[in-house]
Amino acid sequence: MSQRIGNVGLLNLVNATEESVKGIERIENVGLVIYGKENAHLLTRLNIGNIGSSLEVPVGYRLFNGLFNLDQNYLSSIDEPVFLLVNGIVIIDKNVQADQVQAEQLKMMVNGKVYCPSHLSGIAGKMLSKGSGAVETYHGAPPRLENGKFTLTNSFLQSIEESLYLVVNGMLTFAQDLNVDLFNEKISKLEVNGKISLFENQESYLYKKVASLTTCLVEVIPAGYEVLGKPLRLNARSIRRFQQKKWFTNKPVIIESNVSRDMLTKAIEKIHSTSVIICNEEVEDLVYERLSLMETEVLSYENSFVVIDGEEVWSNDQFLALDQPVNFIVNGQLTLDGDVSEEVLRSKVSTLDVLGEVIVREKKLKGALQNVIRLNTGTIEEEKGKQETGAALQNVGDLSL
Repeated sequence: MSQRIGNVGLLNLVNATEESVKGIERIENVGLVIYGKENAHLLTRLNIGNIGSSLEVPVGYRLFNGLFNLDQNYLSSIDEPVFLLVNGIVIIDKNVQADQVQAEQLKMMVNGKVYCPSHLSGIAGKMLSKGSGAVETYHGAPPRLENGKFTLTNSFLQSIEESLYLVVNGMLTFAQDLNVDLFNEKISKLEVNGKISLFENQESYLYKKVASLTTCLVEVIPAGYEVLGKPLRLNARSIRRFQQKKWFTNKPVIIESNVSRDMLTKAIEKIHSTSVIICNEEVEDLVYERLSLMETEVLSYENSFVVIDGEEVWSNDQFLALDQPVNFIVNGQLTLDGDVSEEVLRSKVSTLDVLGEVIVREKKLKGALQNVIRLNTGTIEEEKGKQETGAALQNVGDLSL
């Protein structure tokens, strides 16, 4: 049986054969492919959609994934030459001596980055094979690595005993009350691979600590704005607790039809949104007046609306149960059952905003939906296009064939 695979972080073909790759019908995306010189031709046999990078591995190299700490103890334990392919990060300890590196007992290929103490910056390259990753030098303590979501707080800064080189792979958030002078004192260098979210008054301090911003996206929150960390739904009761608020958000804001123009005017002064705002037609003009970004999508409704956030399947009877035409906003996945008719869609769906995915089980329904689409940044597909023959794997970290 053939097999289809979605996404693969590392595809290891070093020991692959014609027989081992025969059952693979397609691989959608691969971050890194490693292969041997004798089986490089197998890359053309595999139907791979996108490849981030590929690396030919010489005979004798063994693979190490993740963070590799190279210290004196490891180097002292080597009694014969070691050949190592590191897919990740190498940190050379500050106590490693020049003569241990010059002994050339260790040879490395690195798909990633090497952090090296300043006293070894001139000779660390002796361990690295051609085509290895970039080398970054550090002074004092080795870099501290944080993966995923990390918030920089005053407590964290106070816990640092000596100036720190901080590396974040993921999302770095600056606490709103962060002591920027303490940040300037305790962080010697900052490197972020992903995204940084910080407030306007902290921006200049960030630029003093980062050598480059090419590997990250910076989100600057304007002064006086309150960050909304989750979707917000406002009705006539809940909106009363707000007075002239300025909001910064990348989540949807939903305003119910019972929110009057006067209520909205008193509650909200500005909205900085990279997501969508859903509101009644009666207050649409007021919402536009409060936007700080021209590209923010405002999705208005006349009578009522339905938001699809997760995965839902709607039948013909569910549409018929609606009292009046409704604005449908699909942020997740909406599947139209096989019994849904074109007539019902025309009579019950006022507009359709596709931010996620709509799946139809009847091809003719795609045409009917085109007549009601207002915004389409997602996809509309037939269900049969999602069915695959054979076994399927969606996401695989490491795959050896």
